[in-house]
Amino acid sequence: MKKYIALLLVAVMLIGLMAGCGKKADDGKVKVALVILSGDHGFTGESVKHAELEAKALTEKYDNLEVVVKSCGEAADQISEIENLIATDKPNAIMLWPTEGEALRAAAQTIVDAGISLVIYDRLIENFDGLTGQMMGDNFAIGEGMGNYLNTYFADYDSVEYLRFVGDSSTVTSQRSGGMDEVLTVGKFDQVSETYVTDWSSEKAQNQMEDWLAAHTKDEIEAIDLIVTHDDEIVDGLMNALEAYSGDADLSNLKLITSVGGRRETLDKFDNTSLGVKFVTWYFAPSFIRECVDFTVEHALGLEFSGTAAESDGIYLIPSFSIGNAGNTDMDFAAYRASDIFAVRYSIDG
Repeated sequence: MKKYIALLLVAVMLIGLMAGCGKKADDGKVKVALVILSGDHGFTGESVKHAELEAKALTEKYDNLEVVVKSCGEAADQISEIENLIATDKPNAIMLWPTEGEALRAAAQTIVDAGISLVIYDRLIENFDGLTGQMMGDNFAIGEGMGNYLNTYFADYDSVEYLRFVGDSSTVTSQRSGGMDEVLTVGKFDQVSETYVTDWSSEKAQNQMEDWLAAHTKDEIEAIDLIVTHDDEIVDGLMNALEAYSGDADLSNLKLITSVGGRRETLDKFDNTSLGVKFVTWYFAPSFIRECVDFTVEHALGLEFSGTAAESDGIYLIPSFSIGNAGNTDMDFAAYRASDIFAVRYSIDG
């Protein structure tokens, strides 16, 4: 656990006291641009705040550094911002958090072709040459950890029926699902409906859960042992639907919901629910983006990166850990809430 904490806290460490040797722009500044997702709430909204705060801290630390943050909600807007940056500012480095990797492939290529260092955050652009690095949470390991946990949790069951709710069609989803599916006990776990794509929306997940409950019989509902999700906000929507359910099915057979996040509001929901279902989530924080900002800036300044070690092919994977109230997790709710990691994640509130 100490190893996890040490690695994760790198996300907010300031860069070491070394002289910058990156190439400077005409005004004497080393310029870095962050082209990221937009949002005023939830995971993306918190990520934007963390990115802005880290950019501010670094520009205050380095007199020769300029960082601009461009928040975009759509792929077309990100492409437009990239075109403008190349045509006008031509920064030394760009950190790109793409709306979806494949949609930004051509724009990413224009960055590399312009001789600008490119770092990708969170969502892979697969089989892409010329990147300085790609940084993200270790999504495959999260899925693998989830699958191994489920094998142990349901070890005494002959069969487990479950529903699956994911975020989107990005590499984040495919890696999390792939990691879990690779290790689940063959023949025991039965996904009884199609995978629900929520677009990371609590409201959409709630509607999907309500529709599923309305469309299925008492026996079918009571047969569900498990719900697998990829994000805590998805879980919030599912819990809203489950807690509001007024049909004749007994929901006590639902034993566990899995997720990714470590969101305090979701933990609070499970502390206060009247349902007996337990919860386990894998830590994946908006504050992760700080480490990628640090990496991009360090590279632009010619500094040696002191954070998460690179995996093969220039991919940097930020490690995770499990949090839950179902037992056998790395942290229970109380330990997580009392941790430095929790304080770092919610430091944007101050």
